[in-house]
Amino acid sequence: MKPGKILAVFFFVLSGLALSAAADDPYKQTYVILINGEKAGTEAVTEEKDGSGNVISMSEHELLLDEGGAKNRMVFSTKMVLSKGAKNIKTYVCRYKTGDTGDSYEVSIQNDQITRVLTRNGQPGVVRAPFTPNMVVVDFNVYHQYEYLLRRYDRRKKGIQTFANFIPIIGNDIPMKITLIGDETLIFGEKTVEASRFIVELADINTLTLFADKDNRLVFLENTAQGLKVIREDLLK
Repeated sequence: MKPGKILAVFFFVLSGLALSAAADDPYKQTYVILINGEKAGTEAVTEEKDGSGNVISMSEHELLLDEGGAKNRMVFSTKMVLSKGAKNIKTYVCRYKTGDTGDSYEVSIQNDQITRVLTRNGQPGVVRAPFTPNMVVVDFNVYHQYEYLLRRYDRRKKGIQTFANFIPIIGNDIPMKITLIGDETLIFGEKTVEASRFIVELADINTLTLFADKDNRLVFLENTAQGLKVIREDLLK
């Protein structure tokens, strides 16, 4: 083989390796949480693959809530393991601390059964239920998990699609409806983002609007009834 062809092949192989490495790089994102227009906390997310191709999604949260004039600091961390393709949940762990108390819950799915262990004051409580094909796990205060819901939404069919959202803290599932409204251009100062608007309704509990990019990554979330906004940090700089 001529030297020029050898170099070309060598460059092609290196380029392929570089692209492969880039594809496997951990995904990282940080969101700013606003309540009534004031910064209340952040959510930092990391997503990576393990040796089996499972997707491991982890997050660290810190919130400062105003409860009756008193500031209450809430810190919690989560870890969700999704099967290859990032659509089907395998395990989920959330540990949280409010004031001086620290509690946690763990969710695992095996043989079409979901098991939740909630530990409060050192005492575990176990709940088991059938895990149906349309069941998802989207936590109340873990905003990046809406990406997992969006992966389950069939954009080709559009319309209202309903899932059974298993909420670990209550140990039961509640109907969650998601509807694709359309594509929009979001403007944040001098920055613009092309995103799709969705409406998410959790039974009679709350309704929120979320915007996601073409990769189903969360850009902006709003719950007007709660005065809540969650915005990708880079869009505020």
